Amino acid sequence: MSQRRIIIVGGGMAGLSAAYQLSLTSELRKQYHVTVYQLGWRLGGKCASGRDAQGRNIEHGLHIWFGHYLNAFQMLAEVYRDLPRKGAKVDLNTLILPQGYTPIGDPDGAKPTVYDVNFPTSKKVGIPGREPADLSIANCLSHAIGLLINFHDYALGSDSPIVKLDEVSIETIKMRDDPRFPPSRLLGVVTARTCLEIASAWLLHLDEDMISFGPADMELVRRVLQGAAGASCHMTFANTAAGHLFDQALRLAWPLVDGIFDDIVIEQRSIQQMDGEDFRRWLVRHGAEPSLVKQSPMVRALYDTMFQYPDGDIANASYGAGTAVQVLLRALGTYQGAVAWELQAGAGEVIVAPLFEILKQRDVEFRFFHKLTDIRVSSDGRSVDLLHFDVQAIPKSGYEWTVPIGDGLFGWSSQPDWLHLDVPPNGCVDFESFWCNERVGTDVKTRVDDFDDVVLAIPLGAFKKFTGNKSVERPPGPGLSAIEAMHEPFDDLYNYSTGFWNMAAKLRLVPSIAVQLWSTRSLADLGWSGQKPALVSGPNPLDIWADMFQLLRYERRAPPPYSLHYLCDVFPSKLYAAPQTSRHAQEMANLLAYLKTLDWLEHKAKFIWPKVMTNGAFDWTVLYDDQDRHGYRRIRAQHVKANISPWDCCVATAAGTSAWRLKTDESGFKHLYLAGTWIDTGFNTECVETAVISGMQAARAITGAELEIPGERFLHATRQFVSLCDVMRSCAPAPAE
Repeated sequence: MSQRRIIIVGGGMAGLSAAYQLSLTSELRKQYHVTVYQLGWRLGGKCASGRDAQGRNIEHGLHIWFGHYLNAFQMLAEVYRDLPRKGAKVDLNTLILPQGYTPIGDPDGAKPTVYDVNFPTSKKVGIPGREPADLSIANCLSHAIGLLINFHDYALGSDSPIVKLDEVSIETIKMRDDPRFPPSRLLGVVTARTCLEIASAWLLHLDEDMISFGPADMELVRRVLQGAAGASCHMTFANTAAGHLFDQALRLAWPLVDGIFDDIVIEQRSIQQMDGEDFRRWLVRHGAEPSLVKQSPMVRALYDTMFQYPDGDIANASYGAGTAVQVLLRALGTYQGAVAWELQAGAGEVIVAPLFEILKQRDVEFRFFHKLTDIRVSSDGRSVDLLHFDVQAIPKSGYEWTVPIGDGLFGWSSQPDWLHLDVPPNGCVDFESFWCNERVGTDVKTRVDDFDDVVLAIPLGAFKKFTGNKSVERPPGPGLSAIEAMHEPFDDLYNYSTGFWNMAAKLRLVPSIAVQLWSTRSLADLGWSGQKPALVSGPNPLDIWADMFQLLRYERRAPPPYSLHYLCDVFPSKLYAAPQTSRHAQEMANLLAYLKTLDWLEHKAKFIWPKVMTNGAFDWTVLYDDQDRHGYRRIRAQHVKANISPWDCCVATAAGTSAWRLKTDESGFKHLYLAGTWIDTGFNTECVETAVISGMQAARAITGAELEIPGERFLHATRQFVSLCDVMRSCAPAPAE
């Protein structure tokens, strides 16, 4: 009775992060009792995965963890440190490994090609998150320029283009008296590499107080980067693949730095203000060539990686400039160990199941098969009062939520254990589908009897209003009965909170397509001659591809496939808006996904797998099929799904939408906290790190703890940079009245 009762609705990474933080210490566990409510039979949200009858790992899509996911990695490392093991001890260092090779495709260019991109990796660092990161602009920009220097050496070797420094730049360098750049080195001409070295060194002088780094220094950085870019485009090396990409990188780098100087350092614009403009337009406004921004695979790679295509429409690409700058600086300037990290088993097995085990050990309770269908507000409209759940099924005694996978790993099955369920009248249904309305009962929780605080950690699409009355104000009526008669799910949240309504209405969803292909050929036999890749910006409609051969070790098929490939992309569709009674929406979308996959195999697969064509046609025997079906029918042995269920969709950070996001404690109601990639976390892009940050913020808001979360204030601090003039003004006496 002395514990504060916390209900977390949603067992994705945001909800699990909140539960983890609220149960982190024995003192917290004495203060708070946490219960997680989750639809279906498993946890993880978009990170959920499950093994089918053949031992195949079936996922929501490809999950690559980036090296700047400091909070997510730290939580995972702590979980593995404290994890109670049912079997052999599992080492996290063997379950998530560096992926430094991230090639960028350019299938639509004048010469369709794949650019080799290798990011420096460090085995000494180990799993990210163990050491704090320097999140200053100076460090991020300097490290990003350092990557350009590495790329310069890879692409050009010693053949660096010549740049003539102007007198003003030379004098500015002399004033710093940096021993790395003596006057003798600056006379006459320098190389583009030296220009990058100067920029990297000078950016480290960008102190937060801006006293020792002034306008002349900023102008120097601009000039040397512009000079390097101007010189590179006239060199013949730019006609090589690596040289061409390096030339693009230089011509995009100086507008990026120029924009950061102008908008963040000098003008002190907030990320929210910058997000009012699309990143590509922002680059052009700061000097980038429009044709380069439009055509560069590097720009496209950013949008592709972060799924910044509202409604899945590539022609409707939109990414708020402030958030895009945050992502670039974090990804390039603060990654630890490797720019990307790749899971060696399913996401549900490496990430979610261990979290589940540690939370159970801490007495966090879980209520599966609970689908939230409504939230009611108190009569005064000030606090959340009631949660209404549909109970989808009732597990029988002995139900095992996770199953052994191998090597000490546990995870979920791709289907619930039907033999241990009291199932609805229609039998086996997709409990995770938005359009599954089957139930065996209801479960109503009230603030008086069952909870003190609620964390709403379900995806935005779960309560986004697609149909019915969309008025912000409460519908008119003579009394409560009239209002109740017109009530639709989550109406109370909309009717009593304009801010909540605006957020739900104006944030945009992004459907996606997830494909897993098992092959009878090895990667080399498909025609890929490079390293193990995680490629972005390949040919649509499956433009992201990773070789996931490592997952085959857990399958139980003989003879085994020779390779496994994950492909994904956005999926242009508004089927997510189909009414909840539309039972066939998912089937229609999946059919379209299969057709798109067939078309990609027949016409686009040769871009990355040149040996899949025989006599000008796709060789269907490339696809592994234990039933040995003929021709295109072998696609039925693969996994193809359109993620168009509203809670399977990602949330875009489209230009102009960040202003509508609410912080965790801004729901508009007492006792209701928000968590998910759709809230304002300070790092508002769809990724695991954002979900984890949101859960941490919700827990902090509930406990009142003083907790600084790495990354949440990145580029956000008010008046972070103060000029010399600002200092002088602050010291001046106040005018006499």
